[in-house]
Amino acid sequence: MADAIGLGRRRVAKRRKGRPSCLDCFFHCQMLCALDLDEPCSTFRPNSADGLVPPRQPSLLLRQPPEVAPARTV
Repeated sequence: MADAIGLGRRRVAKRRKGRPSCLDCFFHCQMLCALDLDEPCSTFRPNSADGLVPPRQPSLLLRQPPEVAPARTV
């Protein structure tokens, strides 16, 4: 039906290197994007065979507790 109204899937060529583009975005490839931008937006997610993959979270770094200074006696 999408082809009948002119909304057929665009042929997506994988880019080799460089910055990602809208053509590399999951939402664009699945025809879920309504934006017409020249560069990827903040919701960009790479298109992969696994589908929509959440962004990798940074590892949590635990800090050492500050050393407590001894109480002064007057």
